[in-house]
Amino acid sequence: MAEPQRAGLDWSGVLLVGGIALLAALAGLRNEFAQDDLYLIQENVRIHDLGNWREMLSSPFWPSPYSQDLYRPLTSLLLSLEFALGGGSPLVFRLFSYLCYAAVAAGVFVLASRLLPRSIALAVGMLFAAHPVHVEAVALGVGQSELIVGLLALGMGLFYLDRRRRGALRPRDWALLAGLYLTAGLFKEQGVVLPACLLAVELFLCTGSPGERFRRLLPGYGLLAGTALLLLLLRRVALGGELAGTFTAEALVGLTLYGRTLTMLTVVPHWARLLLWPAHLQGDYSPQELVASTGFGGGEVVGLLLLLAALAALWLARRRAPVLSFGLAWCAVALLPVSNLLLPTGIVLAERTLFLPSIGVVLGLGALLAVLAGPAVQRPLWKQPVVGLLCGVLVLAGVLRSSERQGTWRNDAVFAVRGVGDAPRSFRMRRAYAEVLFELGRRDQALEAYQQAIALSPRGQAWRVRNDLARRLRALGESSAEAEQLRASLAEEPAQEETRGYLIAAVLALGRYAEAAAEADSALARGATPQVFGALRRLADSAARVGAAPGAIRIRINAGPSRPIRPGG
Repeated sequence: MAEPQRAGLDWSGVLLVGGIALLAALAGLRNEFAQDDLYLIQENVRIHDLGNWREMLSSPFWPSPYSQDLYRPLTSLLLSLEFALGGGSPLVFRLFSYLCYAAVAAGVFVLASRLLPRSIALAVGMLFAAHPVHVEAVALGVGQSELIVGLLALGMGLFYLDRRRRGALRPRDWALLAGLYLTAGLFKEQGVVLPACLLAVELFLCTGSPGERFRRLLPGYGLLAGTALLLLLLRRVALGGELAGTFTAEALVGLTLYGRTLTMLTVVPHWARLLLWPAHLQGDYSPQELVASTGFGGGEVVGLLLLLAALAALWLARRRAPVLSFGLAWCAVALLPVSNLLLPTGIVLAERTLFLPSIGVVLGLGALLAVLAGPAVQRPLWKQPVVGLLCGVLVLAGVLRSSERQGTWRNDAVFAVRGVGDAPRSFRMRRAYAEVLFELGRRDQALEAYQQAIALSPRGQAWRVRNDLARRLRALGESSAEAEQLRASLAEEPAQEETRGYLIAAVLALGRYAEAAAEADSALARGATPQVFGALRRLADSAARVGAAPGAIRIRINAGPSRPIRPGG
């Protein structure tokens, strides 16, 4: 297979690939804030003022009351800058995301041009630019962390490859790589694996005596290892001593390493499908969509066979098609942080996390195509009817699917309505859909959707959904139904002081004063705030003494808007 080494940029290819990326994304230009953007941008007062930069550098990414287990200070600063530039308008975030995406797609083409004939490199770049699995990362403002880590990874890989092909890397080259690595890690945790991507470049795309290469490269990789330790130290300081995440995906709760391995084997076919044929996309892969494995069955076997096939291809192609081996190695490295093997994370599967791995996938596919095409690979795409037509059809289909998928992220309501169809077994999607129905005044359908969300909730999570339903019933003045949901919530999770307070308020409104007094006593026995629950106990006693009529005692509690059940990542 030919291995061109063009020093200059092929600007016509760069512009074509970048243009396709913009074409695939522009359908979402008028999208509002949705999902994580609502809580990390629109409602996150910390980023609304650039003067809070010190707090952004020293605080967890998610604001309270969410789990404080992510540290992405540069992402917070970038979002704050965009908020200031656009006065909080979503348009600025959309434009920056699309430009970043176009830059990454162009970077994929440039890297492919270093490794593959131009016709194949162009196909690789266009397929990446049109890939529908990228929509989640591109559609959300907070997804810019994925895009920037991808851009930095490509920049580091290109720089490393060019320098190694000219000889050895100099100390200042390693210093630059370390700086880029530190930057990537401060944008998103996935950036921590980028030195392994450089190692894949070294192993599969560079030549030289193993012993000599080891001696020359050891100090540089030592510097990168030191940078990784610095990233861990900064994370530990910002998160109060925590290195591992405090939020674990529901399907992984309580699993050992063996259990997580079995579960993730069932995810491997989903990775393959999304990376190779993303016809179906969904915004949530909840526990009922992807469940914890309890044994070695058919799904686990398929996942294991796919992994073994990829490993065999990586090994067998290392000499004849080293770019294929490199692409597979890049993909494996990029998937490692979300594999849940090293540590359990807050996600089992999320499409945005496949952005970086997809770079390796399209490069590997390009290398495979170059091998299969033989000598014809040197001709332009338009002179290869079969390959050119296939590439054109796939790119067109990808652009159309990506454009259509952008509409899913129009706003939170549209996302919920479409999401419940995309992921019908997701309790989060059912809950979000129920909230939309309540907003539309369709009470009976909303209650039905909430009951479905409760039924689909994993063990230990239904009480959260019941609390949300109780909040809606409270707003409707349905105290009896509210009390029923709160009581069921407390039966599942008794240590909820706030929920017990709401229950007392509900039964007081119903005129059940003895029950209210008993609930107050129960709360006090559990160590609840004496001032609050003592006052509620006295109120219940007073109402009982004077024989207050049902509805005479109403306590208004403002708990603020509903909060999402965080999916993590």
